[in-house]
Amino acid sequence: MATVDVGVRTAEAVPETKTVFRVPSVSETDTAWPVRTLSAMRILFGAIFLFDGTLKWVLFATGQMQGVVAGEFYTPAWLTTNWVLFGTLIGLGETFGGLFLILGLFQRPAALWSALVMGLIWAFGGFGGYPSAIGASWGTAGYTDLGGDLMLALVFVFLAFVAPYAYGLAKAWKLRERFSGDGWRDRVLRGLLA
Repeated sequence: MATVDVGVRTAEAVPETKTVFRVPSVSETDTAWPVRTLSAMRILFGAIFLFDGTLKWVLFATGQMQGVVAGEFYTPAWLTTNWVLFGTLIGLGETFGGLFLILGLFQRPAALWSALVMGLIWAFGGFGGYPSAIGASWGTAGYTDLGGDLMLALVFVFLAFVAPYAYGLAKAWKLRERFSGDGWRDRVLRGLLA
């Protein structure tokens, strides 16, 4: 009888190669593009809103804010006499709403706040048509444009509930992971910060 020597066979070393181009798998492209697109929308509309808020401060600096607030059609007296308060609230809302949307921090409250600000501007402007602020008709006969304020408010509502947790400070600082508990405090903070 012959004996067979069973030895331990070692794997041969395979030279390491560099990957020059890698085609992403289907699952990677399905999740990456919507996240990038929605994050880009959040940043873009945040920049638009921040720009609009910055213009409010320019109106204050040049002394034109009172004319803008009082210049609305059929503006009620309580709004005209409190133009500093309303101008400041709108300027703060637009500035901080846009800034937080760009930074990706407090993005859900910032988007909801921005939607509220734009909805109120739309309502005080006569619901996209003319004649008045709160309590007036739904515009002028033959006027068919609902206005950009309503459209921007709807975009912010969309971003509040659909915008992903990506490409922002909340993701970079891992705020969801820091508040990953099941308690009400962690759930509220997770919803507010991300």
